[in-house]
Amino acid sequence: MYNSVNNSKIISDVDILVRKIIYQCISLKNVKSELNRLYYPFMTILDDELAYSQPINAFISTTNAIVGDSYPFNVSWNNSLTESFIRLLLSYKSHINYDYNKWYSQGISNSNKLENSIRKLFIKRSRLLFVRVDLKYFQEVSDHITIYDFDAHMQKLRDFIGNKKTCFGDLLLNAWSLEQGEENGSFHCHLLLVYDGSEHYSDTYLAMKVGEKWQDITEGLGYFFNLHTPNYKKRFEYKNTLGIGMIHRSNIQEVENAVNAALYLTRPFKSDDSYQRLKVKLPGMRTFGKSIKKQTT
Repeated sequence: MYNSVNNSKIISDVDILVRKIIYQCISLKNVKSELNRLYYPFMTILDDELAYSQPINAFISTTNAIVGDSYPFNVSWNNSLTESFIRLLLSYKSHINYDYNKWYSQGISNSNKLENSIRKLFIKRSRLLFVRVDLKYFQEVSDHITIYDFDAHMQKLRDFIGNKKTCFGDLLLNAWSLEQGEENGSFHCHLLLVYDGSEHYSDTYLAMKVGEKWQDITEGLGYFFNLHTPNYKKRFEYKNTLGIGMIHRSNIQEVENAVNAALYLTRPFKSDDSYQRLKVKLPGMRTFGKSIKKQTT
């Protein structure tokens, strides 16, 4: 019945439902409707080997307490059960708040560390080449991409980066951030690569090569958003905010733009209404990482 369900979207939708109940105003009717839509398919994909966000953990604990040992397929959420669900779920608000604050603080810490690393690079180099690529999956196949798949693809990508092969040769710094879209629940990665500007000059070429490598790794399931196309860069050049491509240390505005563009990776919210935090992870799975080449004196 649910073979074609988008697992990552179901997980994301459960997270959204809980946060709406905790932080927003949602009617009993809508909560009941969402429970009847989400509960059974979510329970069929629930994996004890995975780590879920605190809102989802609260959902699991709350529903288990209410329905007990009933088989999920037989559970029908009426007004009475839904009211009980809401009352019990609200008791988890402090736990969810704590988890949210911890995640937000970690994002600030990551941001500070990344900015410090970038500014150190400019002390040693007069110009740096910044390359930013967003690595995603085609919409028509993202339904079938699990967190296991995403992790395996990222492991391969990090191996290529670590081995400094092909387009990852001569890297001075790399950073990555793993996220999950809120609207469709799809997994994606924001990738930053910084090269010595005296050794490399074509950011457009390198961005294309990185994207092609992602397509190879995912065996055609993935695609990439290239921020280095002329039209895309012109939009930021017009606003004097372009922070990718060749960045010269002598140009203070360029440096600040580059730092700002790089820190996009660590921002908890990519826009005012976008909560793209991973809602499911493998145990011990990192959602952000960076590596910087040791500088010689």
